[in-house]
Amino acid sequence: MADEALAEPEAPFDAEASLQFLRSHGVEVETVEDRERKKTAGATVAEGEGIPFTYVCIPAESAASVTTHAGDYVIGGGDALPSILAPRFADDEGSLDEDVVARETAGALKGMFVGAGQGQSLASPSVDAIKRVARGGACEAWPLARPNAANDEKGVMLYIDEIGALRSRPRNPRAEALAASCGLHGVSIHGDVYVGRLARAPTGGPRNVDFGLSELAPDSSWVSAARRTHVEQAAAQSADGEGQLASGDGGEGEGAYSWSQGDDDVEVRVHTLPNADGGSLKKRIKVSYGKGEALRVTVDGTTVLDLPKLFDRVHPDECTWSLDDGALVVLIEKAAPRPWASLTLPGLSL
Repeated sequence: MADEALAEPEAPFDAEASLQFLRSHGVEVETVEDRERKKTAGATVAEGEGIPFTYVCIPAESAASVTTHAGDYVIGGGDALPSILAPRFADDEGSLDEDVVARETAGALKGMFVGAGQGQSLASPSVDAIKRVARGGACEAWPLARPNAANDEKGVMLYIDEIGALRSRPRNPRAEALAASCGLHGVSIHGDVYVGRLARAPTGGPRNVDFGLSELAPDSSWVSAARRTHVEQAAAQSADGEGQLASGDGGEGEGAYSWSQGDDDVEVRVHTLPNADGGSLKKRIKVSYGKGEALRVTVDGTTVLDLPKLFDRVHPDECTWSLDDGALVVLIEKAAPRPWASLTLPGLSL
């Protein structure tokens, strides 16, 4: 109680300072006001005053047909597709879940925290905050191939629901296969997506140009060029030590542990266990995984390690454990082959 009485009151939330901090760390933040300005520009496009171009829709439902759509580019207006497509991602805001928000934002927050320095703290945004940001739809342009000399300064973009993963939209296997063909492996793409081409203009920013169904083929020239570029970038990152999967340590005393991960599994090593007096230690250990969201280790009925909310779901029937020189080694099978930013969901004190 004394510590609570001495604690300083929490500073009020400063939206403008938060925006400046995020932008200073390379995060592109679009406010409601920014989006309204884009919608105003989009109204001009709808009036047919621009130059027509085509783009493609890849539905998340594999049985649904891939289709071609038409839009209009206003000279000097930049990429028109985010404003055109945002309203198509405006539904189902009520399906957001706090755990999903924490999981999907953890990687970005962890990177910003490392670069923030002392005295800075970051937390996953709330569901209500995400809803406010995504009001009216939020479309993110994600580069499959950036404009460069190899593709005549014409890049190809994937347009996705900016919070599709947060809304738990279904994975889009055809869009993920397209990304893999471009050399971008292991990415998770949720919901319907659109593919369009941007040409680099001398002035006025990028401009939209035609992209057709036939160009989705994995042997298309732009796909081959993108794959070469991404393979070279991956090799350079590997040489620099970038792109390594997260790992770490946790706990104190009995139950102190470390963890590491591969593409498909996570290894948790509990370093300190009770001694083996009174019988075989292996027979006295019990490891449970809840319903695929937790990890709990007990010895003689006493809890040694309790992680009630793992970063993501696991397959309990495929998890195993063993003893290695007095340490307990638990091998957890990921339900989804994706990197974990941490062993547990952010916000838990474990």
